[in-house]
Amino acid sequence: MEAKIDAKGRVLIPQPVREKLQIKEGMLLSIEEKADVILLRPKREKKRKIEDFFGLKVERTGRPEWATPKEIKSIWE
Repeated sequence: MEAKIDAKGRVLIPQPVREKLQIKEGMLLSIEEKADVILLRPKREKKRKIEDFFGLKVERTGRPEWATPKEIKSIWE
Protein backbone atom coordinates (compact mmCIF):
# COMPACT_ATOMS: atom_id res chain seq x y z
CA MET A 1 0.00 0.00 0.00
CA GLU A 2 1.29 3.46 -0.86
CA ALA A 3 0.30 7.04 -0.13
CA LYS A 4 1.51 10.30 -1.64
CA ILE A 5 2.50 13.33 0.42
CA ASP A 6 0.89 16.60 -0.75
CA ALA A 7 2.51 20.05 -0.89
CA LYS A 8 1.60 20.72 2.75
CA GLY A 9 3.19 17.47 4.01
CA ARG A 10 -0.14 15.69 4.53
CA VAL A 11 -0.57 11.96 3.97
CA LEU A 12 -3.88 10.27 3.21
CA ILE A 13 -4.32 7.10 5.26
CA PRO A 14 -6.31 4.64 3.11
CA GLN A 15 -9.91 4.05 4.21
CA PRO A 16 -9.52 0.29 4.91
CA VAL A 17 -6.66 1.09 7.33
CA ARG A 18 -8.65 3.89 9.02
CA GLU A 19 -11.65 1.59 9.44
CA LYS A 20 -9.57 -1.29 10.79
CA LEU A 21 -7.81 0.94 13.35
CA GLN A 22 -10.96 3.00 14.05
CA ILE A 23 -9.22 6.25 13.14
CA LYS A 24 -11.78 9.04 12.86
CA GLU A 25 -11.62 12.66 11.76
CA GLY A 26 -10.09 14.89 14.41
CA MET A 27 -8.27 12.09 16.26
CA LEU A 28 -4.70 12.69 17.34
CA LEU A 29 -1.91 10.50 16.06
CA SER A 30 1.31 9.82 17.90
CA ILE A 31 4.29 10.26 15.55
CA GLU A 32 7.48 8.37 16.31
CA GLU A 33 10.69 8.46 14.33
CA LYS A 34 12.93 5.38 14.38
CA ALA A 35 15.99 5.21 12.14
CA ASP A 36 14.48 5.47 8.64
CA VAL A 37 10.90 4.65 9.74
CA ILE A 38 7.99 6.92 10.67
CA LEU A 39 5.52 5.25 13.03
CA LEU A 40 1.98 6.65 13.33
CA ARG A 41 -0.24 5.43 16.16
CA PRO A 42 -3.76 6.55 17.05
CA LYS A 43 -3.86 8.17 20.49
CA ARG A 44 -6.79 6.75 22.40
CA GLU A 45 -8.36 9.12 24.88
CA LYS A 46 -9.10 7.69 28.28
CA LYS A 47 -12.57 8.13 29.63
CA ARG A 48 -12.35 10.89 32.18
CA LYS A 49 -13.90 10.87 35.58
CA ILE A 50 -14.99 13.85 37.63
CA GLU A 51 -11.98 13.32 39.90
CA ASP A 52 -9.71 14.12 36.93
CA PHE A 53 -11.20 17.60 36.62
CA PHE A 54 -11.52 18.66 40.23
CA GLY A 55 -9.15 16.37 42.10
CA LEU A 56 -12.02 15.23 44.30
CA LYS A 57 -12.89 11.74 45.36
CA VAL A 58 -16.63 11.32 44.93
CA GLU A 59 -18.36 8.80 47.15
CA ARG A 60 -22.01 7.96 47.27
CA THR A 61 -23.47 8.38 50.73
CA GLY A 62 -26.89 6.94 50.03
CA ARG A 63 -29.95 7.88 48.08
CA PRO A 64 -30.16 11.45 46.78
CA GLU A 65 -32.66 13.72 48.46
CA TRP A 66 -34.76 15.44 45.83
CA ALA A 67 -35.85 19.04 46.29
CA THR A 68 -39.54 19.58 46.94
CA PRO A 69 -41.60 21.67 44.50
CA LYS A 70 -41.79 24.37 47.20
CA GLU A 71 -37.97 24.50 47.46
CA ILE A 72 -37.59 24.67 43.69
CA LYS A 73 -40.19 27.45 43.44
CA SER A 74 -38.40 29.45 46.19
CA ILE A 75 -35.28 29.59 44.02
CA TRP A 76 -37.13 31.51 41.31
CA GLU A 77 -38.91 33.97 43.59
